[in-house]
Amino acid sequence: MVRIHADPVSTALMHPTRRSLYKTLLNGEEFTTVQLQNLVKVDRYNLYHHLRKLESLGLVMNHRDQGRTRWWCVMNRVPLPSDGSSSTDNSLASIDLANPRVQAAAKTMLRELANLAGTNIDIETATLESLNITGRKTA
Repeated sequence: MVRIHADPVSTALMHPTRRSLYKTLLNGEEFTTVQLQNLVKVDRYNLYHHLRKLESLGLVMNHRDQGRTRWWCVMNRVPLPSDGSSSTDNSLASIDLANPRVQAAAKTMLRELANLAGTNIDIETATLESLNITGRKTA
């Protein structure tokens, strides 16, 4: 038997309830436990189970308590792993780099980012086709 070990974050986000919780939190600043329970349609026990799993992976956090109310928010934004559908839930935009001027500007930007990060990348011989921007969607 061959066992394949996947990235724990990707594995966690493949679970439908955790994925739904994370996507809900990505679409807002913060939510209370009761709000999340109503939005995701899961009982309180399961909600806390999945929130604790996402919290243990550093994806979400309980950042504020007011009395008995707990407020949750996204702590670390990561791309959602593919669930087999063609939808890109967390795609904010895509820039077509077919235009040579746009591609040159993208290469300049990537060079500057690599320099800031202290990373050496060779993009001179690369042909950039598109630039996909993922993250939190705002209303």
